[in-house]
Amino acid sequence: MKSDKKNKNLLFVVKKTDLENFSLCDYISDKIDLRMDQFKGMVQQRNFLAKVPTEDKLVILIDIVNFSKNDSKTQFADIIIFQRYVRTFIFSRNFSFGKKINIENFVPTGDGCYMIAAKCDVHLAVNFLITMIAGFQNLLDYQNKPMGIRCSALIGECIPFMDLAIHKNFVGEGMNEAARVLTYGQEALETRYIAEGHTEEEAKAYSKNSLFLGQSLYSESDKALFDGEKISDCHLLEAVADKHGKKRDILVLRGIKKIQ
Repeated sequence: MKSDKKNKNLLFVVKKTDLENFSLCDYISDKIDLRMDQFKGMVQQRNFLAKVPTEDKLVILIDIVNFSKNDSKTQFADIIIFQRYVRTFIFSRNFSFGKKINIENFVPTGDGCYMIAAKCDVHLAVNFLITMIAGFQNLLDYQNKPMGIRCSALIGECIPFMDLAIHKNFVGEGMNEAARVLTYGQEALETRYIAEGHTEEEAKAYSKNSLFLGQSLYSESDKALFDGEKISDCHLLEAVADKHGKKRDILVLRGIKKIQ
């Protein structure tokens, strides 16, 4: 959005049409002329938040295993390797999916990223994710070791906004739930494996390169997701609780096999 002389010093440039259309203001400057209480008052007066449009998106969260254990320079090298693989996969291998996975945005997390895509067919999304994770197993990190990752995915509610760096970003339950599915799904899977007599180190290795699916991306009766040629096994983790006590079922596709 272009700023004119009158508006160039505003923290938020709020156009009348922005509020009428219930879209968030999209300009941030380094000078503050419009106080936050004034902005909140303008928003509340028009019942803004009640009418902000939300969209269901395919939300994918990828974490690099043991990333924080490395020194800063190794982390730098590994995140570059990670990003190059993801971008190469998205913009080349995606052609094999008929370009039907429409990735709208990448949101860096430090040790990985979110990918936000348009809602699509469940089978297409899961096959896309399995293929991407399989490719990671051919990827070597800076120390010449296989780069391990863990991934969660679901269909969830998101709202786009302009962040502090003036980049498109997203907030919403879809983002939060993807993080919970990954964190608490991994914890539940490893706890189960340790209870079977394995060590904590073995459990960490067991959960590596796994795909944790929220309930919006699978059906218990859907055998198409349990393709033995692509994965070793799958686990249904039932009633997995987060720190707020909210429970959800999580399907784990484990032992995703390398692309030959």
